[in-house]
Amino acid sequence: MKKTLMAAAMLAAGTAMAQAQPADWFTMKLTADIAKPAPVAWKLVGGEDWCSVALYLDVKCAIDKGKGEVGSLRTINGSILEIAVARTPLSFTYAQPEAKNFYHGTMAVEPVDATHSRLVYTLIWNQTAVGDAKAQAEARDSRKVRFQAAVDKMAAHANAAP
Repeated sequence: MKKTLMAAAMLAAGTAMAQAQPADWFTMKLTADIAKPAPVAWKLVGGEDWCSVALYLDVKCAIDKGKGEVGSLRTINGSILEIAVARTPLSFTYAQPEAKNFYHGTMAVEPVDATHSRLVYTLIWNQTAVGDAKAQAEARDSRKVRFQAAVDKMAAHANAAP
């Protein structure tokens, strides 16, 4: 309970901080097509596993509270706290309340038709907190390479499944 309250307080503080400083919000949308119906694809990419991120981003993930429902907490690489702030049957959104750039991510599978879907991973952060224009460009490029590789791995895994 204490950790949940602390995370909620940090999320609120992060929101206040983001609103108090000039913000330059950057949104990155990464996608991959999956030749499976959306509910099947969601399960295959690990959407129901709050720590499946470890499989695709080569990180360590520990669940501190919950199972991925809103309010769940996980720790990435022993130090990055993430809280689930939204959940649908085919998506979840997390926030890093301690991050100076008020970093958020959403992983979702969207139906294309009855037998195909699209994996969509959307990231958003305040670039102002990252530094100057060069640091911002490096952060964008690094995330694009890293997260697109993860999205491609998830799609390849789902597409290879029987």
